[in-house]
Amino acid sequence: MARTDDRQLPEAIRALASPLAEELDVELVDVEVKGQGTRRLVRLVADADGGLDVDVIATLSRRVGTALDERDLIPSSYTLEVTSPGVDRPLRRPRDFARNVGREVRVVRTEGLGELTGTVVVADESSVTLDVDGDEVVVALADVDHGKVVLPW
Repeated sequence: MARTDDRQLPEAIRALASPLAEELDVELVDVEVKGQGTRRLVRLVADADGGLDVDVIATLSRRVGTALDERDLIPSSYTLEVTSPGVDRPLRRPRDFARNVGREVRVVRTEGLGELTGTVVVADESSVTLDVDGDEVVVALADVDHGKVVLPW
């Protein structure tokens, strides 16, 4: 099979891995390819409603590893890592906020609109509603640069 250009490799891996993740009710959040030659690392960041357990991560890793080897996308040996996103990853998409209903988040808004900290009440495709000191504040996602879960420590 023809090799994929290194710049296109993450997207080619995403196209291969996304359907495999979806079969497991898992969302492929990010694909990273680092290193060169025999020191290549392929990292898949995956998430699911309710989080991921180790069995799902192992199953996804086996399926993606087999598919990568069958398609021969990577010209040399590689290490495949499947991980869940850290609690401190940026929240940017509607689904990111929806997964954090009930958690306190800090929302950094765009264009000098400042920051808000509150508990996520609801999130949909266009906005996130926060409980900020007892008041519900609706923030358009178009006005959000990113959010972060406020850690309790």
